[in-house]
Amino acid sequence: MGVCNICGEEGPLTEDHTPPKGAVRVTQVEMRHIKSLLSAEETGEKARVSQNGVKFRTLCKRCNNSLLGANYDIAFNDFCQKIASYLKSPLVLPEILHITGKPQKIVRSVLGHLCAMGVNRYKKGPNTEDLRNYLIDQTETFPDYLDVYYWVYPYQTQVLFRDAAMTILSLGHPASVWLMKFFPVAFFVIWDKPHGYQYPQFPNMATWGHLGIDDDIELPVHLNVVPHERWPEAPDDGRILVYGQQAMGVHEKAKKNNKLPGAK
Repeated sequence: MGVCNICGEEGPLTEDHTPPKGAVRVTQVEMRHIKSLLSAEETGEKARVSQNGVKFRTLCKRCNNSLLGANYDIAFNDFCQKIASYLKSPLVLPEILHITGKPQKIVRSVLGHLCAMGVNRYKKGPNTEDLRNYLIDQTETFPDYLDVYYWVYPYQTQVLFRDAAMTILSLGHPASVWLMKFFPVAFFVIWDKPHGYQYPQFPNMATWGHLGIDDDIELPVHLNVVPHERWPEAPDDGRILVYGQQAMGVHEKAKKNNKLPGAK
């Protein structure tokens, strides 16, 4: 029992997979705070183990199953699966792919699953009700205070956070940021659009914020702009990130070899 992280109503809660099943291979995983992922030395932190992917019991049945699972996630999973199929292909690919997708459903899936992170995290500051309305009401337009950049992510480590502040020292204005990274794509959410925090090298879902919920477009996927594996959580460009307790790095748990010595 508790308050749903999306709609704010109190009642029975269900487990939400972040990223959603269908977009990522669900396996036994080990989860640690992101400081362990970024540290060059052992931190001594014991990993939390989940038998079937990263999940949080934080969403009501309606938001989890009807809103996300049976609606937005279908478009999201299709977009991710198409990118993965291209990355695994032996074909020589162009620098920019164009994949048919529904951006208004894809971005709602991203935001909905990031909202699911953390118990009793319905409140999200002054934009709580706006974001709730955007996720629940399919006629609402994309919030003008959000940017949602995406890029190809050809790595296996997952990174998830919705508790981070980014500061550019030369600007001095912090920005709240959320991140969801998993093979084959990363989504980087920036709140309130501070000047100097734009990333024109990546497509931005805000570009298509005026579209309807079922509008299809050819979404660009840049294969020629792939940042290093630890960007942006370990920036090398004068940015500083501060993380809350929910920021995590996720690895697939290594399988034990139970064979006896000499066994084939």
